[in-house]
Amino acid sequence: MLAGFVFVLLSLLLFKLLILFAQIKDQFGKQLILGVCSLLSVQFAYNVGTILGLLPIISMSLPFISYGLTPTVLNSLLIGIVLSVYRRKNLVLNYD
Repeated sequence: MLAGFVFVLLSLLLFKLLILFAQIKDQFGKQLILGVCSLLSVQFAYNVGTILGLLPIISMSLPFISYGLTPTVLNSLLIGIVLSVYRRKNLVLNYD
């Protein structure tokens, strides 16, 4: 039951990141959101595949759940980048 709750919670996080991707007007911000979403979804999908026995077991952390300083800091930094981009969602910058 707890595994199902974690699965739903992380799926909702990835879904929310995709919704944010559609709301951002700046191209660079969109690329940042897409990069964060892809990093988190690969970690999530690989862990689900490992649990189901479809993929080999390697030391890939589950976002925000697995133990360790480096994955926790990395995931927190990625969400901080997303929040920074979202804060400036209506701002369109010209990089020319």
